[in-house]
Amino acid sequence: MSGIARSVRRLVHFDDVISRIMRNTGILVVSSTTIGVLGVITLAVTARALGPAGVGILALVEAYIRSVDLIVRWPPTQAVIKYAARMLEADDREAFSRLVKLSIVIDLVGGCLSGVIAILLGYWASTWFDLGGDGYRYILLAAASLFFSFRPTGIAILRMFDRFDLLAISDTGIAIGRLVVALIALALDLGIWAFVTLLFLQGVADGLVVFFLSLREMRRRGYPRLRSGSVRQALAENPRFIGFLFNTNASQVLRQAVTRFDVLALGLFVSPTIVGFYQVAKRSGKAVQRFGRTLTQVLFPELARMWVRGERAQFDKLIWFITRTTLAIVAIVFVPLALLIPFIVRTLFGVEFLDAVPIVQLQLVAIVINLAGVSFLPALLSMGLDRELMILAILVTIGFAAAFAPAVLLAGALGAMGCHVLFSVFWFCGCMWLFFRQARKERAAA
Repeated sequence: MSGIARSVRRLVHFDDVISRIMRNTGILVVSSTTIGVLGVITLAVTARALGPAGVGILALVEAYIRSVDLIVRWPPTQAVIKYAARMLEADDREAFSRLVKLSIVIDLVGGCLSGVIAILLGYWASTWFDLGGDGYRYILLAAASLFFSFRPTGIAILRMFDRFDLLAISDTGIAIGRLVVALIALALDLGIWAFVTLLFLQGVADGLVVFFLSLREMRRRGYPRLRSGSVRQALAENPRFIGFLFNTNASQVLRQAVTRFDVLALGLFVSPTIVGFYQVAKRSGKAVQRFGRTLTQVLFPELARMWVRGERAQFDKLIWFITRTTLAIVAIVFVPLALLIPFIVRTLFGVEFLDAVPIVQLQLVAIVINLAGVSFLPALLSMGLDRELMILAILVTIGFAAAFAPAVLLAGALGAMGCHVLFSVFWFCGCMWLFFRQARKERAAA
């Protein structure tokens, strides 16, 4: 009888998890859809204000800043979620506060380093990518936002507290503000400086709004003041924290390198106008990719808690439930969307951007593959396979880098996007292999 009771409790618990995931996903999907639409409209406004060459210059400035930040500042978000799951299960508030303080220190040091390095190398970058006479000044202004990068800590706290609504509200508000500023710049014909200023304002808002909301949520829940926490004690309590931080971020750097460095690499081979076409394609696809990131944000805390509790059957069941559901959504949404891309590009960006249509269509293929395997990354991180993910990312990124230059020389921006498709295929297959291998080990040890 006790076995039946345990089975019933597990079933009810799993249903609660599904309900919570669906609720949080619903909140973030509505927010992400709104942000995606606003982002595409903002991109259209930018394209009409600056033209292909101006969009290309702005894209290179942003890509440079984000690339330096990606390499130098390693966000503690995933590591905090991984180790905070155990603390929240035990209701150890003091330890949680110490972990948050450690996370803030990491954000502070990383933000300062990335800001300083971006500024020091900025003149060289502006010359190398032919950004014009004001290129270095563009970089100086945009790079200043890196000193306010506390968003990773804020995201980790709000996810662990199940406050995805605050994340949704803040990000939607920032997207609305960005569109308003872009419309004003277009109406007053303020030129590229207004849009570079917009990059700076967006960076500051992204770095601080979610962070302050998370601190307010901690105070509301009665957590101890961060001032009393000890960073050294937090490191002692979480002995593998730095190793997990290194592995997850090394993997993330390598995975995101193909989406951050590609614009800069393309700028070495083609004109800013072609980069502008490529940027329109990438940013249009980014609106769709938000769904996958949304699901990952919701899944990771839930899967981390399941793995800590030892709920292996529910863990596997949830992975396959999400995979099947995502594939169904992809089949319903993406086929008609692919047919409408020429009309969408012509309507939003104008006829001068029609050369971007095949690039957008090819990127859609990469997005479909990424969404099909969206549940594997949070699953593998929850299982503690951060080192294996890093190795996989190294191998796949090497393949991308090796193919990029020949593909661009052969087919220009379309060849660069073709490399993204290959990257997505290899990443999906590698993650699926790691998951099945670990599942076999678990069954053998049971």
